Amino acid sequence: MESSIATLASYQIRAFFSESGRPTQRECDQEAEDLMGGRPTPTRVQGGSSYTVAAGDHVVQFRAEDAALDLAFLAHVETAYDGFVSWHRDLGTLKNVHVYKMRKVGGVSMYLARDRLYANECRLLRRTLADFARYLTLAPSRLAFFASEWHKTPSALPVSDRPSLHAEYAARLTQLAAGLPQRFRPVLSRLVPRLPALLAVDWPLVPPDVDLLENNIHVDPATGELMGVCDWAGAEYHANHHELRELFYDELYRAMGPGPVSAADRGRVADARLVGLFLTNGWHYEDGTRLPAGEGEPSLCHLDSVLRATCDGYG
Repeated sequence: MESSIATLASYQIRAFFSESGRPTQRECDQEAEDLMGGRPTPTRVQGGSSYTVAAGDHVVQFRAEDAALDLAFLAHVETAYDGFVSWHRDLGTLKNVHVYKMRKVGGVSMYLARDRLYANECRLLRRTLADFARYLTLAPSRLAFFASEWHKTPSALPVSDRPSLHAEYAARLTQLAAGLPQRFRPVLSRLVPRLPALLAVDWPLVPPDVDLLENNIHVDPATGELMGVCDWAGAEYHANHHELRELFYDELYRAMGPGPVSAADRGRVADARLVGLFLTNGWHYEDGTRLPAGEGEPSLCHLDSVLRATCDGYG
């Protein structure tokens, strides 16, 4: 796994600096050294539109000219996920790339800790899952990741108009119900009439990380503790995945309190997950046009496998 990540990172770095008008890697490294006062090294996990180096407790990220960070939005993210998300500072530009400084979140990418997390019947992975959902026992004032967004999303967060979101989501799900293979339609037919409950004023709208993948999740490889989540610009299943999912949701509902979470709210959590799965994985694109995915396409295969493993009444 480490060799695969290293190969990917090397490719991404070469691709980033191959674009005309950008500074060289050496120029970026020198800029980072001047900013941080120490010799920087490229992080082991890179991105498709950036180059990231670390020195001491901080990282400097150089982002493509069309990939600037929305710092006003990130300020809300930093509040909602306090303790799990690095702060971001705009340091201007170097030639035509944007330069940002961030606090290092610590730990290592879950990709690089897989073997240790999954050993001994996923003992350390259970800690990571619990940290995603509940209060951390070692720091009671620090909410776990998903509970943090539930409790701490600031009221000033700019969100879309709820009726407009309802119209948009209903149109997309209806398009999927008409265009996806027949086996998906019973689930979609249940979700569309439930959208009003998901967008009711008593149900929070939160800033999600749409790229919440293993390479962006950092953990302590010795304990499984969740250290932080990276990349805020914009599966596989274990033999005991049912048990692990039950652990996650038990901890999430406990952290959502005070008091027990109603059956109706548990249903809204389940519906929100399914809506996200369909809106993320139900499409393919032809010349920039979004169309329902067809049989055999990777996104639909992923959606099918997730629903078979986690959705009662599917398949």
